[in-house]
Amino acid sequence: MTMKARLALCALPLLVFLLPAGAQAADGMTGNATAGKTEYFEHGCYSCHGYNGGGRVTLTGKPAGTLANETVFLSFLRMRGDENPLLPSSEMPHFAVSSLPDKQAKDIYAFIRTFKPDDPSLDSVPVLKSILQEVESRDPAKP
Repeated sequence: MTMKARLALCALPLLVFLLPAGAQAADGMTGNATAGKTEYFEHGCYSCHGYNGGGRVTLTGKPAGTLANETVFLSFLRMRGDENPLLPSSEMPHFAVSSLPDKQAKDIYAFIRTFKPDDPSLDSVPVLKSILQEVESRDPAKP
């Protein structure tokens, strides 16, 4: 590993935690969310992150530092794939440029940034609300 790669490897965690977690300079985002949706599903991102980002490894709510902006996101993907550093997660696949070109990665990032930050309120899901009301109204002594 080159000295430049080692320095970049050391700097990534610092960048990730120094940048505001929700920071998104929309003017700096170059990807296409529509194309990114296709890439997101073709690369199997949904298997961990869910169809709308709320999966086992959530991309909604307060986003991780790796989603701070497009540049940090690309660095995270590339350093895992190109330099293979020891980052906290061993489950995230490695995405070298040869397997996920920059344009496609930027499109995926643009799609991820369309995810809603919070789950819907109970009042906005009538069926769930009625089920919960039915359960609450039952007499606990009756089966």
